[in-house]
Amino acid sequence: MEKVSSLSCFARMQKRLISDNPLFIDKYGLFTQKQSLEIFYGLVNELSSLIHQGDVCLIAPYSRKETVLIVAAVVSLKGIAIVGDPKQTLEQFINDIKDDVVINHLIGLEDNYWFIKNGKTYKRLSLSEQPLAVPLSKVAAKNRPSFYFATSGSTGKCNIVALSEYSLINHMVREIDDTGKNHVMTYGCLPMNHIFGLGLYLQHLLTARSAFISDTRNPIYALDMIEKYRCSFIPNVPTFFYMLIEAQKNNPHDISFLKYGVIAGGSYSKEQFLNIENELGITLCSSYGMSEACTVISNAQYFYPAELRSEGVGKPFDGVNVVLKDDLGLVNKVTGEICFKGYNLMLGYVRNNKLELPLDKDGFFHTGDIGKFDENGILHIVGRKKDIIIRGGENLSPNYIEEKIVKIKGVLDACVVGIDDEKYGETVGAYILVDDLKNIESIKSSLPNVLLKREMPTHLIISTEMPLLNNGKHDKIAIRKKLYEEVK
Repeated sequence: MEKVSSLSCFARMQKRLISDNPLFIDKYGLFTQKQSLEIFYGLVNELSSLIHQGDVCLIAPYSRKETVLIVAAVVSLKGIAIVGDPKQTLEQFINDIKDDVVINHLIGLEDNYWFIKNGKTYKRLSLSEQPLAVPLSKVAAKNRPSFYFATSGSTGKCNIVALSEYSLINHMVREIDDTGKNHVMTYGCLPMNHIFGLGLYLQHLLTARSAFISDTRNPIYALDMIEKYRCSFIPNVPTFFYMLIEAQKNNPHDISFLKYGVIAGGSYSKEQFLNIENELGITLCSSYGMSEACTVISNAQYFYPAELRSEGVGKPFDGVNVVLKDDLGLVNKVTGEICFKGYNLMLGYVRNNKLELPLDKDGFFHTGDIGKFDENGILHIVGRKKDIIIRGGENLSPNYIEEKIVKIKGVLDACVVGIDDEKYGETVGAYILVDDLKNIESIKSSLPNVLLKREMPTHLIISTEMPLLNNGKHDKIAIRKKLYEEVK
């Protein structure tokens, strides 16, 4: 397997494609490929006297071109990069993770200047273009952490996932070889603190492809930038694609250059998948992964026919061993908990400044997701093991119920959760996203036509807004709370 480091990522880019073409663009301007390389060198030079091997650097969660280069510099200096949560101040984020991680340096932004702070030591970063003055390793670190990711915490307290440079960068290289060769300009509005977002921008360091980095999920703004910069590729979560379709219907833009997309981070039906393709005029690929897997566990490829791309989440990624296991830990070839192992496996969870890697006796990591393989070897996500609703002894899949609900005309998205019930133990709660509140009664009357009696929601909210986490996934904690409050 190819070995790379942060420096060699740029070295590869320099040898093949380095030029004055744009690499990263945001609302403040752009960095060319040449500028990006030389600013990266300058950051390494300026940070080299402060960052030592194993130092944890908390980086402000701004979706800006500088953030990617700062992460690359920290990792190249053998530090550990962790990007904060956009919904919190850096101090709040530190307070949430302080039991597990000691932060050595803060890298923040004030008055439009980046700085690094350690105790009383404060240094403003010039972001100037410089020749490299510090020797860097050309081999990616394999057995020590280079990245920390705080998982989304959609259903509880977040975990801190430790990834090696070797695993993450090599996975990015393989993803590029698999699906990323034909993209000219990417529109990205994925948060930097999430593996889906930071992984995306690291890929651009490897390929020298251009990317527009957005700090908002506003779909009209997205259409403006896609049109302005002729973006050809867009990766995102299902809900954002639904928002983009509605915005394009109401405010048409020229998005004819948009050709490809990746959809991940949430459930969707075959009908929704095909509708996204048709409405946006793109070839869409499904993908399934998590921070613990350096992003992708399975994915569909662009050359698959639409019939296969729209079914499930593709086939296991090359080099990743995926099996399904039952409650006894035995492999089931048809359905069970999705488990994986491979070069892309995390180093572990950071707990009390130590790494814990929970594996079964066969060396597999259990994802907590229930899946099944179809006759074509395509993986389907049935639901979360802990999210399965047990109603009067019957197991109900939230994903399956959501897929039924979104078939109703006027429904854009749905989130189904279990609700505590004295009689049945649990019942179904549903939060439904619609394009127009005038359709509420029609949607309510359609529910019995698509759902079985035991699947009918006892708690129901229909709204034009869906509670989301900053990574675009459903905020199930907030949704469950709202559903409980609705009946009080």
